[in-house]
Amino acid sequence: MRNRMITFLFIAVAAVVLMGLVGLAIRAMFWLIFFPISLVFRLVFGVIGMIFGLFGSILGLVFGIGGSLLGLIIGPVIALVVVVAVVGALIAAVAALLAPLVPVALLALLAWAVFRLFGNHRPASV
Repeated sequence: MRNRMITFLFIAVAAVVLMGLVGLAIRAMFWLIFFPISLVFRLVFGVIGMIFGLFGSILGLVFGIGGSLLGLIIGPVIALVVVVAVVGALIAAVAALLAPLVPVALLALLAWAVFRLFGNHRPASV
């Protein structure tokens, strides 16, 4: 029984090695068949890729410098607009907080007016 198992193990290892060699031969055959096609595609699209890469890098350089200059020119204007907007927002916030006090202020103004009209008057001296 033991000899049969060792024989089976040897045959299985030999089969795996043989299948590996067959697979390697088939892979090499497919590589040899498709290598010329792959070479043509790599050469053609490699040249096209280099042309587009060069064009893209030139455009990137131009737009990068242009964007930087535009940012240097427009940046301070945008900062000024933001400062004005923040100040306006602060004024609106203070006005919103003080708005509920308007009736109290009107009552105080009415009391002041009544006091001025009917308060104690000194007699006019001649």
